[in-house]
Amino acid sequence: EKRAQARISQYAGAKAAARQPQTLWVIGCMAERLGNSLKEMIPGVDRVIGATKLEYIAHDIDGYLTDCDPEGHAPPRSENVTAFLPIMRGCNNYCTYCIVPYVRGDEHSMPLYSLEERVKRMVENGVREVTLLGQNVNSYRDGRTDFSDLLHQLHRVEGLRRLRFTTSHPKDCGEKLIRTIAELPKVCTHIHLPVQSGSTTVLRRMNRVYTRDEYLRLTDMVRTHIPAVDLTSDIMVGFPGESEKEYHDTLSLVERVRFTTAFMFAYSEREGTKAASMDGNLSPQVRKERLERLIELQTQITKEQYSSMVGRTVNVLLSQRQRRRDKAWMGQDYGCKRVLLACREELAGTILDLKVVRSTGMTLVCERI
Repeated sequence: EKRAQARISQYAGAKAAARQPQTLWVIGCMAERLGNSLKEMIPGVDRVIGATKLEYIAHDIDGYLTDCDPEGHAPPRSENVTAFLPIMRGCNNYCTYCIVPYVRGDEHSMPLYSLEERVKRMVENGVREVTLLGQNVNSYRDGRTDFSDLLHQLHRVEGLRRLRFTTSHPKDCGEKLIRTIAELPKVCTHIHLPVQSGSTTVLRRMNRVYTRDEYLRLTDMVRTHIPAVDLTSDIMVGFPGESEKEYHDTLSLVERVRFTTAFMFAYSEREGTKAASMDGNLSPQVRKERLERLIELQTQITKEQYSSMVGRTVNVLLSQRQRRRDKAWMGQDYGCKRVLLACREELAGTILDLKVVRSTGMTLVCERI
């Protein structure tokens, strides 16, 4: 929140210095928690919209645009070939470290018909890849339609080339979903599967409702059905009471699973969560040291994963020119790896088979076959 507030203050300063009129809205979980007090904290904020009101934001934006453009001119065609689509709001899991269920409320899935229509409109507007979003997408349900059924339905949309999704909860990632990903060619072979800890006892304190062994069996099942999968994760160290042994359980799990990449954090107390009142808080120095060791381990694994791709052919969606260079295109392979291709042509939205010639450790440098 401190980083977010600092960034919002920067936007407020830019707004004040701008020659043309601008408006600044703050939207999401922090907006839900702090409400209109944000306007007092950061002069220049025009509107605050909490996370529980997000499903109505299209009406807010339409109303604002109508006020700005009473003639109702049609919006220009999107320049983006990738887009994000929230399919559900809220969360029912109540992990002890997380504030989301308190500020976003219970899970609420969007109707299947509306999601299908929105994807069709996106494709008509030039989008080729859609990423489905939710705090836990694989608990999506609209009547008898579960998340696997939703993927099947959206897979039928003509003109859509790729489907992605994030985030999955391990407890809801079953064989039906894994088989669906393996069977549907438009669904990319990338599964973000937050583990949070490699210790069963820490997972229990986190209220994650699965064990270390259950998580490992799940990742083994994923690799059996989808051998080329990119598995990524969220990992937290320094949770209250975490012993040296429990921490090493996390390191050993990372070595066993070999995530392509991971978001790694040191535990940070969030007011209003159960973990905030737990005993056994570790010092900031211990948390920092444990996080640095984890990052060092995962960074080495990531570099090895990327290096192993040299000489291979990858299927890449090229989405944008590299910043500050008009002679190169950035894209993503069929998993989650970033790709760079030196090329002057206009390639936005193009899917090509490319040869990997080298790796920078975090990017695959490719050439045309």
